[in-house]
Amino acid sequence: MSEGLSKILPIVLYVLLGVSALLGVLFYLEVVDTELLMTWCYVLMALATASAVVFPIIAMTKDAKAAKGALIGVGALVVVFGISYALAGDEMTPKYAKFISSSEESKLVSTGLVAFYILAIGAILATLSSAFMKIFK
Repeated sequence: MSEGLSKILPIVLYVLLGVSALLGVLFYLEVVDTELLMTWCYVLMALATASAVVFPIIAMTKDAKAAKGALIGVGALVVVFGISYALAGDEMTPKYAKFISSSEESKLVSTGLVAFYILAIGAILATLSSAFMKIFK
């Protein structure tokens, strides 16, 4: 991180925290309404989203080796979600109809569940293999 940015960023964060705390107190005292508070939440979410996208891209442009590793990770996630989508079912039962309105939504929910199961099993296997490697090393 550049020297100037490392000095400015804490100040910006404290200002955002102060505004958030002030809005929280004013909301509690019923001076501001819910709409203003929700708008502030959307602003904070947009800032967080932009930061989560922009800063890793800047870091990847500075280090090509890290960029290669990150792109391999993103590619692996795309493969996992592709496999999950292929394995997902799109059935609509009366129980699902209370929460989901179409078979396409059912397929997306099922995709998320299958991806979660695949990633959870992968995490467990990675943890166990790491533990066994340390034992036998």
